[in-house]
Amino acid sequence: MAGREISTWSDERTAGRLPALVASTLDNLPPHRHRVYGLTVATWIPFPELEPAPADAPVDAVFRLGEVPTELASPQFSGACFQTAPDSLLMWVTEGAHYLVRAGREIIVQPKPGAPLDAVRVLLLCWPMGALLLQRRLLPLHASVIAAPRGAVAFLGASRAGKSTLAAHFRKAGFRVLSDDIAVVHFAPDGRPWIAPGYPQFKLWPEVAEKLGEDARRMPNLWPSQPKRSLSFRSEFHSTSLPIARLYVLEPVATDEVQLSRLAPFESIRCLAEHTYRAQFVPGLGLQSSHFQSIARLADAVPLTRVRRPAQGFQPEKLTSVLAADFGMP
Repeated sequence: MAGREISTWSDERTAGRLPALVASTLDNLPPHRHRVYGLTVATWIPFPELEPAPADAPVDAVFRLGEVPTELASPQFSGACFQTAPDSLLMWVTEGAHYLVRAGREIIVQPKPGAPLDAVRVLLLCWPMGALLLQRRLLPLHASVIAAPRGAVAFLGASRAGKSTLAAHFRKAGFRVLSDDIAVVHFAPDGRPWIAPGYPQFKLWPEVAEKLGEDARRMPNLWPSQPKRSLSFRSEFHSTSLPIARLYVLEPVATDEVQLSRLAPFESIRCLAEHTYRAQFVPGLGLQSSHFQSIARLADAVPLTRVRRPAQGFQPEKLTSVLAADFGMP
């Protein structure tokens, strides 16, 4: 008997959207449907941080419970907590679960005994999700993104560079937010790069939440032992893809003033490689060629601007004003 639908890649394209899909079948799809990064996913439990999708929507990827191997058969690369091979990533997290990511189609989850379900869920949306996006030949960047009148404005940077802080301050200034922490780039038929919406949740350190006027003590932890707080912004979420208007890379340095400088093309490529989300997975997944093509296309289409901001005495309100003026807002 025919199973329920799961999508596979097609050669068709639609401007400004992710690649069109055609349906094949897969029995026993998990019951819950969500949208994230332009994909419809079927999940074994509800993911309250994600946007819902229609129950009959064609499915692009599956998150399900299952038995995960202790190692891959022929790993190309082994890290401290992961192994990679073409089309496969195996990952284990102390507080959460073992995850197996395969072919851009599924994430199999084997929770550890007593692991908090919140941790299992939140962690899946980090490293394993990054691997699934890479396997689908998408370009996930370590960035937070706002929606501006001319398109998506993305803030790239290393951990604690101020990506989420800056996006949260733009939200307070009246901007909608497209994504926090991961920005998924795809290309329209005309070559123009777009960013797909993520999900409406900031993950903030308590001190950052307090500076935003939130009471961190009343905000939920991402999971019991994780100090970061969850801040939902569903009413300020921009839920459709946007063409990329500007790309900024944040660099905290020893300076008193904000400094903006345009990067040369070769510097842009190097910067995009450095700030690809989970770039360490790329070689073992066998994606060096497609990944380089994606970052080169993006660097050619959208210039990158380096933002050197004070490492000490960071004033997000001031930086918000400087950048809004730069990308064309009054």
